[in-house]
Amino acid sequence: MPAGRPRSNRQLAHCREAGMNCRECVAAAAVHIAAITADLNSSLVRQMFFLIYPSPACAPMASEFVQIVNAKARPEAVQAAPAEGAAQWCAAVA
Repeated sequence: MPAGRPRSNRQLAHCREAGMNCRECVAAAAVHIAAITADLNSSLVRQMFFLIYPSPACAPMASEFVQIVNAKARPEAVQAAPAEGAAQWCAAVA
């Protein structure tokens, strides 16, 4: 199932009623958090997610939240091109 689209029975009723999308909601919060938490590590950012979104229905979005915060807080690390000939890989944030 694509991120940002939880099964309909998992999406919170008030979010569904307001027409909110999980991805947009989490991305907006992550951008604001990144502006004030540039020095936090991924573990602390994940803890913040669960404080902001305590519902179990929101839990699948935790990794995306961490990735967005890290990308916004440290854009130079994300946008830096790999050295020529270097192996390219992506690691999931757990």
